[in-house]
Amino acid sequence: MSGGVAIVERVDPTFKHEVRKIPGADKLTLCFQCGMCSSGCPVARRMEAFKPRAIMHLAVLGLKSALLDDSLIWLCASCYTCQENCPQGVRPTEVIEALRNLAVREGRYHPSLRAKIEPIFEFGRMYEITEFENEIRESYGLPPVPGVEVEELRAILRATGVDKLLGLGGGS
Repeated sequence: MSGGVAIVERVDPTFKHEVRKIPGADKLTLCFQCGMCSSGCPVARRMEAFKPRAIMHLAVLGLKSALLDDSLIWLCASCYTCQENCPQGVRPTEVIEALRNLAVREGRYHPSLRAKIEPIFEFGRMYEITEFENEIRESYGLPPVPGVEVEELRAILRATGVDKLLGLGGGS
């Protein structure tokens, strides 16, 4: 999307129908490009390249690679402001979530996804709890942080294929 020029060979006329099959994204083709979603978006106010309206438009046009290969769909804060402003009830937040799901299914994900999941795979939490953290808790009269069943979490990530998709733990 940030490349600017769409090449006709990359258009997939069935893409909008693929997106519409995902729950929450069924009203995608009702978007008439009024721009209300983009006008209230807090991310769009801070980042000129991010516009929910443009994302909806590219999805309807069938520019699948332009959407799924770009990092813009990963910038949505899921605040639902766009949905509150949409006069057609398109639910842009849910369309963007559907696009993210399609991207992940095809092995296209933002590097931040791996950065978020890797510590869970390794420590069972978003970050490692060390003795230092527990000593600080003890100094405040708090009990130590309870342990986590890391192997159970790893089993879930393996069973769902997330470990292989993100290359965690050797993808085993």
